[in-house]
Amino acid sequence: MTSIRNMAKIITIAHQKGGVGKSTLALNLAYRFSNEVKTALTDTDPQGSIMQLKDIVEGIDILDYEGAESLKRKPYDVIFIDTPPYLIENMIPVFLASDFVLIPTKAGIPDIMARLKMLG
Repeated sequence: MTSIRNMAKIITIAHQKGGVGKSTLALNLAYRFSNEVKTALTDTDPQGSIMQLKDIVEGIDILDYEGAESLKRKPYDVIFIDTPPYLIENMIPVFLASDFVLIPTKAGIPDIMARLKMLG
């Protein structure tokens, strides 16, 4: 594995609508990135879809969420953050600490409207 920098890059997968594939995308991206760089995954969703996988998945560290800024100091090159299917108060600090926010969207009016509301 090659180290890309001293502070972890934070990639957040977010959408205020459920069922668009945030958790699946976060997990698959983490697996893909783990082939090249030191990678971790965490979850801000109280439902904890990703956290439920902690004892099941291999090859990826699943971290307890302690705040986005503290994640940057973890010994990883990239950390993916999965988010809940609604906007919560702590999303703004997560977005501000993120190096990239990915918003998966299905092709449909409700999904596009939710994405526009989220960005608004």
